Amino acid sequence: MNLILIYFSIKYKGYFYEIYNALKRREFVPIEELEEIERQLNNKELNAITIIDEDYPEELKQINKPPFVLFYKGNKKLLLENKLLLTGDFSNPYIENFLNDSIDEIYKKHILISNLSKGLDENIINYIIEQKKKIILISSNGLENPYFAKDIENLPFIKDNFLLLSEYPNNVNINKRRLIERNRISIGLSKALIIASSNKESRILSLVSFALDQGKEIFCYPGIQTKEDGNNILIQDGATMITSIKDKIY
Repeated sequence: MNLILIYFSIKYKGYFYEIYNALKRREFVPIEELEEIERQLNNKELNAITIIDEDYPEELKQINKPPFVLFYKGNKKLLLENKLLLTGDFSNPYIENFLNDSIDEIYKKHILISNLSKGLDENIINYIIEQKKKIILISSNGLENPYFAKDIENLPFIKDNFLLLSEYPNNVNINKRRLIERNRISIGLSKALIIASSNKESRILSLVSFALDQGKEIFCYPGIQTKEDGNNILIQDGATMITSIKDKIY
């Protein structure tokens, strides 16, 4: 059955409902296609965890539209660790100080998940790599040429510290839908969402929406006192204000 799930995930480019409908109508699967997938798995040309495998993350079984298949590169044992999602739109000296004080504190009990976004996320990823810490990266396209992460896996010390995940097979490009859908996975895997900074109209609002839907706590570093600062708005709407990781994060 897991070979069939991988087959449909590849055929339908990871789209949940198309895979679901193919399974529901018992769509024909060529045996030679399954044999080829099995060959790739045995030769480590393809790495995949299906929803019926024992090592599929329990956290993702609780979300809406759990991926039928997670394609991966790196150390899948990182999925067993406690995980937090730390993100932000922009940086300034105050936010840099917060991050410098926070990241080492987070890693006493957790590892970080990143969505591979430009800006502050990129700075966070680079810091974690420089410090040789563990990280899980969630790709919004396939593993073959992941946005921003294509060179990370080649670093000599990264093998055991790195996991790249995607519900999409190779040769799948980024689009707006995939960028948004990726957020349900990163939130699903995380115990909480930490927002270092955000704009009023921010990509982070999608993450916030998934966190609320999944009952995950949202922590926000207080922003500059302007009407355009998204963190202040989120705090007013009920997010937990945080100035020190050690005081709040479990």
